[in-house]
Amino acid sequence: MKKIFIILLILILGLTTITACKSKEAVVDPDDQPDLEEQVLDEEAAKITGKAFLEQFLTGDFDSAYNGHALDEAMQRAFNVEVMASIHEQLITDYGAFLELSGQKETTTQGFYIVTFGANHENKALAYNVVFNQKGEISGFNYQELENLDVFASTEKSAENGKAVTFGSEDFPLEGTLLYPEGEGPFPAVVLVHGSGPNDRDETIMGNKPFRDIAEGLAAQGIAVLRYDKRTYTHSLKYSDPEVAADVTIYNEVIDDARYAVEFLRKQPHIDTEKIFVIGHSLGANQAPRIAEGRTDIAGIALLGGNVTPLQDLMVYQYEYLFSLDETADELTKATQNVKLGDIILGVKMINSDELTLKTDPKLTLGIPAKYWMDLRDYNPIDIAKTLEIPMIIMQGGRDYQVPPTEFDLWKEGLGDQAEYRYYESLNHLFITGEGKPSPEEYSVPGKVDDQVIDDLAEWIKNM
Repeated sequence: MKKIFIILLILILGLTTITACKSKEAVVDPDDQPDLEEQVLDEEAAKITGKAFLEQFLTGDFDSAYNGHALDEAMQRAFNVEVMASIHEQLITDYGAFLELSGQKETTTQGFYIVTFGANHENKALAYNVVFNQKGEISGFNYQELENLDVFASTEKSAENGKAVTFGSEDFPLEGTLLYPEGEGPFPAVVLVHGSGPNDRDETIMGNKPFRDIAEGLAAQGIAVLRYDKRTYTHSLKYSDPEVAADVTIYNEVIDDARYAVEFLRKQPHIDTEKIFVIGHSLGANQAPRIAEGRTDIAGIALLGGNVTPLQDLMVYQYEYLFSLDETADELTKATQNVKLGDIILGVKMINSDELTLKTDPKLTLGIPAKYWMDLRDYNPIDIAKTLEIPMIIMQGGRDYQVPPTEFDLWKEGLGDQAEYRYYESLNHLFITGEGKPSPEEYSVPGKVDDQVIDDLAEWIKNM
């Protein structure tokens, strides 16, 4: 029987991480996120440390793995010597003895640096992820099965013919990639708008890069694509200043920069300025109506996995779902971890209450300043979408547990024939194919955005 233990999961909507070991799950409070004021991560050192840690674990030298490296507090609690021994024993039972490492990749996701190693076992190839915070501490560890180790170990690279670009405000300039199709143009064009959290231009989630997939897929069908590193990703150090962090709103996190991107596209050669579209994913989809509101330079909006339910209320659903995945764990087990479900509920209650003010301690509002919530908590995207006189398409994955299909139903009920709709039964929140009950583990398995999604987007854009 396959046993997967997850020590880190980045939640696209929740701005939080979740920790689990074997069958136990726990939520990590936002206060446990990397301290940006103490960034000392040396990526080259992390690669060496990650390999040493993994080799010690795989060869049964658990004492060296635990005591020979800097582990953060959560890892020290969740992955001690006894737990390592138990997991190692289960690995040998399921996959056979460890033989050798083969291949290595590195990714950065929401402030965490992940070093992934391919490994041969007697019966199955696995990919191991060693996760580092910005202090250089090991803050996560997980593995997943690989169908083909040779593919993982290859140095396959994306064939980009895009150009590096810079745009945005003077205080928060943004870097991105403008990917042109082959030919002279003018081309229809799109701006890709991320979900919540400090996402890079590819919207990298562990081994997955959905925005790169979409960009390359659309470019192959004659559509130019601009994608960019989010402000909170590029300027993360600025947000370590409490005054800057306290001033964050959905406008300076998402909306303003998406509009800067549209304006930038209009000035580029070979772009059809009458056919610039916004494609939003997750929180970006939720905010797409706002991005387009009052604008005459946006030809249409595509909403991928976007929520109608207010973000804070949706977070309660997300955590309830995640806790429900482990039916064997009792409430005491969950309570001994970093955050109780009740704490999430209390935080949301404060966010929704009349007691919320600009002076409310962020610790009472899920670690996010009150100013952010005061704008977002009562926002209903359908109210604004109804006022738009541009084409809209709503796209939903049937296996999305972060923005579940009930949200898709809300869009349909609210907009009716004002929008087009596409539903993909087998796709998750990243619009990648999966099977079985949706769970966090599948995000650690590299995949590609489904071709049908890209084809549908391309057809919709070309028909406008």
